[in-house]
Amino acid sequence: MTGFDRPAPFQPDSGVVAERMLPASFADLTPLGTEAPLPAGTILWKQGDAGDHVVLLLEGALEVTHELPGGDEVVLRTLHPGAVAGEVAALDGQARSATVRARNDCRVLRIPASAFREFLRSRPDILEELFWLQLERVRSLTWRVTRTYQRAITDPLTHLYNFGFFRDRLEIELDRARHTGDPVAVALFDIDHFKNYNDSHGHQEGNRVLVKVADLLRRTGRRGDVVARYGGEEFAALLYGSGPEEALRFAELARVAIEGYDFTGAGSQPEGRLTISGGVAAFPADAADDAGLIKAADDSLYRAKGRGRNRIEPAGKSSP
Repeated sequence: MTGFDRPAPFQPDSGVVAERMLPASFADLTPLGTEAPLPAGTILWKQGDAGDHVVLLLEGALEVTHELPGGDEVVLRTLHPGAVAGEVAALDGQARSATVRARNDCRVLRIPASAFREFLRSRPDILEELFWLQLERVRSLTWRVTRTYQRAITDPLTHLYNFGFFRDRLEIELDRARHTGDPVAVALFDIDHFKNYNDSHGHQEGNRVLVKVADLLRRTGRRGDVVARYGGEEFAALLYGSGPEEALRFAELARVAIEGYDFTGAGSQPEGRLTISGGVAAFPADAADDAGLIKAADDSLYRAKGRGRNRIEPAGKSSP
């Protein structure tokens, strides 16, 4: 160890990640390169370019960006004076992993990759500091990717999983079940007369109902069950390892929990309380694939609606 302090623990924030300033010893890089102005908007290098040089930022601010598959660009971090950019590509000989451009008028020190590598062989203290910088970046980007992914798979109102994630997981779990022989069940739910509730109490109260129903469904499920908002006032649950009987039991417990909850203004509903209807179907008993399983559960749900609501119906094969 060389005496450099480790960076403070990563503290996530909602903004662009800013590179912390490097120690004064990085001034030792000055004799290795050539100073150059960099007008605002200038691109130092693009993603995929060769890592033939490193820059030490002397003045201004640089943005490190990454191009997404669709062509959009996302800012990964902002560099401030004292920061080094491009060192990883210069060290491993790989192509640039990101684009770097000047956010405003900058002044940089350009250092050839060969000179930079030779310098680090004699300065393990700076090599260690670069290691901690990379670790800081990895932690920051891991947090941002995790947050972005969570937003992509979550319904913003109820914080349940969304329709897309539910369908993806169903396909995965059915593929696993075909190899293991485990059952998989799907339950679909719909809030009875929800339009009537919205018309009577307004969308704000309707949203509160959606949030509470989501919470009650989540609490009814087991840890590991995938409970999702399927769309509008419709919800879904993916129950791995559950056959028709276990799925019916789960759905009935959910129905009872919601029927028994004291929702604001529920007395104005046609049945005098707020209720749900549900339909369940299980693999392999009721369907052989994800589309068939959802259709079987959906048919059961509409049968429950047609038979008076506030009830759970099994798939056709299991109907009494």
